[in-house]
Amino acid sequence: MGAKSYYLENDEIKAFEDPSEDIEPKKPIDSPYKRVFEGVNILVVDDNPINLIVAEKTLKRFGATVLRALSGELGIECFENEHVDLILMDLQMPGMDGFESCKKLKKTKRYAENRIPVIAYTTFTLEEVKSGIESSGMDGYIGKPFTQAQVVSSLISIVSKQGRKAV
Repeated sequence: MGAKSYYLENDEIKAFEDPSEDIEPKKPIDSPYKRVFEGVNILVVDDNPINLIVAEKTLKRFGATVLRALSGELGIECFENEHVDLILMDLQMPGMDGFESCKKLKKTKRYAENRIPVIAYTTFTLEEVKSGIESSGMDGYIGKPFTQAQVVSSLISIVSKQGRKAV
């Protein structure tokens, strides 16, 4: 009962088991949404490995290919070397934060050739970060923690506003 606790083991998130719960394995859900991001490469930039794994598992459930970077610097490097269709950027990272990372990324030659959406991905409320999002040129906002429905609807909306096909 109540909140669950989780830990990271071998790049996988595992829940501490509560012996009072009778847990049955979840059956895979066959949904038309499981392919909504098929063929879309999403780069997730976050300094927290658990957040990276949660985002990856969530996005993969909808068919996305996920690239992960543990810092703004690594995110920019990944963007310049890999095919990326969309970026989820954490705002609060040591070294170069998400705002500065977005500004730097948008000055690259690669971005000039391929303008992709960069979405703020943060625990801060939109009101707390709205001016920073606007001044850094970010294209949208998703608050953490998020539900799968929020991610799908937000990303489809953001991509559609960019004049791209709704994935």
